[in-house]
Amino acid sequence: MRIFHVARTLALVSCHLAVAYLAVGCDPYRSVNPFYRPEDVIFDAGVLGSWKDTDPSEHGTLIVGAHTPDSYVFVLTEPDKDTKQEFVWTLDTHLFKFQEETYVDLFPIAFRVKARTEKIQLDAKDLEFFVPAHIAMRLHYDNKNLVFSWTEQDGLTSLFKKEDDASKQRRLAWERKREAMLTTPTELLQKEVLGARPEGRTTSEVEMHFVRKN
Repeated sequence: MRIFHVARTLALVSCHLAVAYLAVGCDPYRSVNPFYRPEDVIFDAGVLGSWKDTDPSEHGTLIVGAHTPDSYVFVLTEPDKDTKQEFVWTLDTHLFKFQEETYVDLFPIAFRVKARTEKIQLDAKDLEFFVPAHIAMRLHYDNKNLVFSWTEQDGLTSLFKKEDDASKQRRLAWERKREAMLTTPTELLQKEVLGARPEGRTTSEVEMHFVRKN
């Protein structure tokens, strides 16, 4: 019975991630290595607490707690009004500095689906079916606001219009770079990804804005 639940929930994870990426048009770089070095890490108690998404259509919430003396645990809850379910991500999180910017490194450690009739949870050992990956976002914050931002790369346009040869070559080069970044060492990862604007691609900035609940 547990195998059935795990398999079904893994399918839900895949679908949820795909829908989430398509909804915002983002496709962030992912890596099996962290985006931070130990000396880059900072800890600020001002990030702790309960937060809510400012987008009235989302109703998402974020609870930030201390995990270790230099890390946080983020619990991100995203309700789905159509299916009456809640998707809950638990993320091991580090704040760090790179070139005067503050970033968060997010690493999934659990995933839970809360529905009317049942609760399904995957822990880190169940997430082994996927390749766990770090994702980095810029972070701007004060006592009342948390703003996560990243550079969106317009990788979906080729689905809707014919590519010329030059555009296709740029896209393939970008895809090869993304594959290489998956196992790139942290120092090179910072140089190639953080703060770097992709060449030959249209980009825009995407934000998620949370305000403090209490």
